Amino acid sequence: MASLMKCFLSSCIFLLGFSSIASSKDYIPGKQFEYKSKDLPKGVYQYSVWVPKNYDPKKEYPVVFYLHGGGGLKFPSYGKRNIISNRLVDNQNWTSAGYSGNAHGLHQYIHVAPVKEIYEWEAKKFKALLKHVSGKVNINENRVYVTGFSMGGQGTWIVGCGSKLEYKIAAMMPLGAWGCEWVNHGTTPETCMTTKTPVWVLHCPYDEISIISDQIDLFKNHLNCGGYGRFTMIPGEGHIQRPRGNDDEGLSMRVAWMLSQTYGTPHNYMIQTKGGVILEAIEGERPFIGDSSTYGFFEPKTKINISAAEMKDGKRFLKWASLKGKFEDPNSRRTAYITGNDDSEIFAIYENQNVKLSVVGGKAKPKNPKPGDTVTITLNKKQKGKSFLFWQSDPPIELTQPYDRTVQFCMPPNDLKIIAKPKKY
Repeated sequence: MASLMKCFLSSCIFLLGFSSIASSKDYIPGKQFEYKSKDLPKGVYQYSVWVPKNYDPKKEYPVVFYLHGGGGLKFPSYGKRNIISNRLVDNQNWTSAGYSGNAHGLHQYIHVAPVKEIYEWEAKKFKALLKHVSGKVNINENRVYVTGFSMGGQGTWIVGCGSKLEYKIAAMMPLGAWGCEWVNHGTTPETCMTTKTPVWVLHCPYDEISIISDQIDLFKNHLNCGGYGRFTMIPGEGHIQRPRGNDDEGLSMRVAWMLSQTYGTPHNYMIQTKGGVILEAIEGERPFIGDSSTYGFFEPKTKINISAAEMKDGKRFLKWASLKGKFEDPNSRRTAYITGNDDSEIFAIYENQNVKLSVVGGKAKPKNPKPGDTVTITLNKKQKGKSFLFWQSDPPIELTQPYDRTVQFCMPPNDLKIIAKPKKY
C-alpha cells in the first residue's frame, strides 16, 4: 500500500510538473510568442504567434499565416520580420494591419509566422501546423488566410493547392512568388483545388528572380477552373513584395480583402469609389467596409448606399458610372448601388469634365471617350509581333487581367494614359 501511495504521489508530482511546463508554453495575449522545435511535435514548423490583447477563448478568431521567403530561417523570432507582423505592435488596431472601424466584429485576427530551414513549404506540414495552432487558440476553420513572399509566395500556392488534405483556405495572397513551375501549364487538377479560395496575386512585372510568367499561368488556370481573383502589377523593378514608399493604406486594403472572405460562402468582391464614399450596406451578408469608406468587400447583389459631394471644383454632380453593378438612380449623388459578380470601380462624374485618353501600343474604342464611358483597349497589330507583357495605366486604374491583349474599363473623370509594356525576362 505504501509503495502504491508512493507511486501515486510520484505520478501527481509528474503531472503537476507537466502541467506547469505546458502552461509556460502557451501564447501570451498582446505579445509575440514563440513555439520552438523542443515545444512541438515532430513535423510541425516552428512559429511565432500574435494573439489579440483582449482575446476571448470562447470566441472563434480568423488566423492569418505569413510564409517567409529565402532559403530558411532558424529561429521563430524571425517571424516578426514580415509585413503583417511588424504592424501588430502589441496588437493595436491599426488600419495598416487590415483593421477597419467600419467592419464591426471582423477586425481582430490571430497572426502566425512559421519558420523553416528546409527548402520549399509543404502542404502536409502546413496542415500539422494548423492543427497545432488550433489546439492552442480558438480559430474559425472557415477563416484561415495565407500569404507570403518569394518562396513564401510559392508556398502560398502550394498550401492553396493542398486543400485536398481537408483544410480550408478562405483567401490567399502570393507576393512575388518564386519558382512555381511545379504546376504544369494549362488547367490542372492542382490549380482547380483553389476554386473556392479567392486569390490576389501581387507581382512586380520586372522581377528578375521570380519570373512573372509563372504567376500569370497559375492565375489563368485558377480563373479557367472557375475561381475568382485579382492580379496587381507592383510598380517598379526588382524582387519586391509591395510597392515602395508608404504603402500602409494599400496593405490595409489587401489584408482587409482577405479578412472579408469566408470559406464556403459567396466571394466578397472589391468595390472602390472614386470621388465618393460608401455610407453603409443595407442588404447583403458579411459586408466589410474599409476604414476610409472609399472601398469595401461585398457578396453579389449586396445593396450599399453611396454618396458624393454636390459640387467639385465649382462643377455640379452629374452621374455615377461603373463597368459592373447597377445604380438605383445613377443621376442622384446619394443613391444605392447593387454589387455584381466582380470587382468594380464606381466613379462620381461632374458636369463639363473634359478628359483625354492616350494609348501607346494599342487603340481605344471609343477613341475619345467621355467620363463614365466603357472603353476597350486592343493591342495594335504591329505590336502583336513584338514582346508584350501588360498594360500600364497612369494614373493607376483597375484592370482585372492587365496581361490580356484586350482590356476593358470605365473611363475615369481625369486624363489617362495606357501603355503596352514589353517583356524583359
